[in-house]
Amino acid sequence: MIGPATLPISIGERAPDWFMFVLLLALFLLLIVRNVSPEPYVYDEADYMSTASHGFVANWTDTPSISLSDFLEAGLSRAGRGSLSARIRAGNDVFFYRHFHGPLFHYALIPVSRLGLNERATRTALLAIPCAGLAVVYFGCLWLAPLSKTTTPLVAAMLYLSSSSVIGSTELAPHQLFAICSLASLILLLKAIATGQHRYWYGAVAIAGLAFCTLEIALVLMLTLAISCFIERGRWRVDNRFIAKSVAVFLGTVLAIWPAAILRLSPLKSYAVMAYLSASRESPWGNASFFDTWLARILASPLEWLIISLAVIALLRTRSRNLYPLAMFATLMLAANLRVLTLTPRYSLPFVPVLDLFAGLALVPFLGPLRRPASFAVVTLALAGLYGNAWLQVANRPHNPNPRSAAVLTYIHQNGLENKALLAPQADLPTLHYYFPEMRLRGYLGSTPAATEHAGFAADAIIPLTGR
Repeated sequence: MIGPATLPISIGERAPDWFMFVLLLALFLLLIVRNVSPEPYVYDEADYMSTASHGFVANWTDTPSISLSDFLEAGLSRAGRGSLSARIRAGNDVFFYRHFHGPLFHYALIPVSRLGLNERATRTALLAIPCAGLAVVYFGCLWLAPLSKTTTPLVAAMLYLSSSSVIGSTELAPHQLFAICSLASLILLLKAIATGQHRYWYGAVAIAGLAFCTLEIALVLMLTLAISCFIERGRWRVDNRFIAKSVAVFLGTVLAIWPAAILRLSPLKSYAVMAYLSASRESPWGNASFFDTWLARILASPLEWLIISLAVIALLRTRSRNLYPLAMFATLMLAANLRVLTLTPRYSLPFVPVLDLFAGLALVPFLGPLRRPASFAVVTLALAGLYGNAWLQVANRPHNPNPRSAAVLTYIHQNGLENKALLAPQADLPTLHYYFPEMRLRGYLGSTPAATEHAGFAADAIIPLTGR
């Protein structure tokens, strides 16, 4: 049962928990490090590295960045998104390079990018973020369910560390950090509901502010907190002072981490881009169908999804009230991501880790004590199956998932095009811009450049869409 521990626990008594966490961390690293690619940075990663090169102050203040009014005017013009991309890329727009996300992830990327590491080492260094996520899941479960010993945290942590969404997301991207913020905020919310103590609520609100400074989809987390506050308003004695303090905590966190979100209304650009993509493109995040997307997710981690499904059934049977924020967040986030149809694992990170946490907290109490042979056997087989499947997924994953990026860079060097004017596929622009900052670039969207894309641009060479 979720609730505060009844007795103080000494460090010595917690030593087995730390030993178990170190063991889980070692198993996690054995999986996820094998997934790190040595290939050159592509698209999002290249733009994020360009952002990091501008430093902390530029990302903190979103400067240089096109104003909101100019952004909307350019986006609504007939010139098209290629023209808008060229305009704001030429101005080194840091918010554009962040792909209209908050800067929190980039505060971690900036110092790492200064170390002179190669691509593989840089990606490996940022694995500290999902490792921190494992700690949040494991110790968060210990904190919420101290009477379950290590069973609940063990199951939840194993679900997290073996999840294809987690171990398959080793590229430079803010989604792992958003998952941590969501998990931490929801764990504090659960503690606030279990204990009625306001300090946990304010902690949940502050971390929701961090999530908002990471990905704009944090609106789902904010909505979950707001609905939970409304449900608990009687027990928490919610009044105007409580609400004002909550708003102040959230805005204060955002103002400290990302002042441009409030002073320059930067998030409005994020939501404008999301609305544009949803309205103008049938599949903004990929070419997979709804069926293909979910089939790939389930086949990548079939046992994980089975355990999550069993946890839902267990919750419906026990009708436990304590876990409703996790179920509500997951439902809302799944609804918000219905149009995100892609085979890329990181786009599952906004909801899968929370479902893993939910499964551990909901299912383990339903199984009963592990002293029962049946319960012990079920948990043991489940943990072994989760890790075994994850190992097979990693072993069969291609070691160079983006061969085009290296081929394009080789082509540039072999033909002495480092400082030339090039027409290149739009998807190659971030990589070329990052590795060859002196290169003059124009992107094209089709299989070959159209006449309008040639107009007014004297290209020294054209990078073909295929064959490189």
